[in-house]
Amino acid sequence: MAVIGILNCKMLQDEIIYLIENDPEISDVTVIANGEHREFIQKLDEAGIFYRAAPMIRSIPDLARRCANDSAGISLIVWNLELGLHERPKLLKEEVYKDLEIFAKKTDGIYLLYGLCGNVLGHVEDDFQEICPVVILRDPDGEIVDDCIGATLGGRRQYLNLLRSFHGVGTFIFTPMYEATTNEFFNHCKDRKGFTEEQMIEMNKFMFETANYKRVARLETGLHYTKNTDESLKRFAATYNFEIFDLGGGNQKVFADCWQKLKNKIIHKENATV
Repeated sequence: MAVIGILNCKMLQDEIIYLIENDPEISDVTVIANGEHREFIQKLDEAGIFYRAAPMIRSIPDLARRCANDSAGISLIVWNLELGLHERPKLLKEEVYKDLEIFAKKTDGIYLLYGLCGNVLGHVEDDFQEICPVVILRDPDGEIVDDCIGATLGGRRQYLNLLRSFHGVGTFIFTPMYEATTNEFFNHCKDRKGFTEEQMIEMNKFMFETANYKRVARLETGLHYTKNTDESLKRFAATYNFEIFDLGGGNQKVFADCWQKLKNKIIHKENATV
């Protein structure tokens, strides 16, 4: 049985649930219970997906210490990372690389559900090629996507074309997970820097006005695991006086293609040793 790890921004948890529901080769799921997993396991419960929770990544045995298992299928380990890492790209890279080094000892391959994210993860596949197969999100042109919005839209060209269509009007593009986590995402540094909520809002308003942000586009992803986001989105829009409009075009092709790419890498590796 192949062991595949997913190291992901928690913003992409819905895409993982979709993957699990639609890949019959996944025979068991383990979730790292690091505090960033709570919404994810709630959705797994609602979807009727059985899973095991591991208290920490180091509780997962290394591959070298596992009993041989010749059964077919995939044992999946999911490790959600916190949203706040995006605030400082250097810290994001350090955390992702550190976690990949740990994960590499426990898996046959790792699906990295991130994009360039501040242009710090562009060489991650090459950096780990001698250690463990790692596949990051790439579009059909082979380019690493900018972020989770770019992946959902289908790639960098589609993302750029959409941004051009806004004609310079600053527009946030929200998936359902963005809608549900606006407070966490935009106010993450509040407590660390000792700001009040009012101070954080004023700072955000200044940044948004400077960048000419005026709207929020709700991107339809085709996934509906995150529910009841209207109130959160409307509160965010009202706070910053943003217009809300709906946007189509989201899909799972990039996520599915990259998952299949990793599976192929692992299968080829296993066949080479026979």
